[in-house]
Amino acid sequence: MALHAMTIDPKTGLPRGEKPPASTAAVVSLVCGVLLCLPVVTGVAAIVAGIIARGAARRNPASVGGSGMALAGILLGSANLLFSAVSLLYLVVSAL
Repeated sequence: MALHAMTIDPKTGLPRGEKPPASTAAVVSLVCGVLLCLPVVTGVAAIVAGIIARGAARRNPASVGGSGMALAGILLGSANLLFSAVSLLYLVVSAL
């Protein structure tokens, strides 16, 4: 029993060295960043959810994880918006 008690972190309740699970917002951010079917909608959703997830992970790092997933979602969402803006600009210029 004493060996088991020594392997659990009393602050988080997780095994020592174990990272907390990713937040739902981080997963949503990553999934929306990867989706290209609705570029503007999913791009904005990825950025907003990523900012929320990174804020939650920064405020409470012992129980909320997924900061890296949220950052990836923010970057993919930004690339998604940039790609859609360039595509729209190309369509407008080519129509002239």
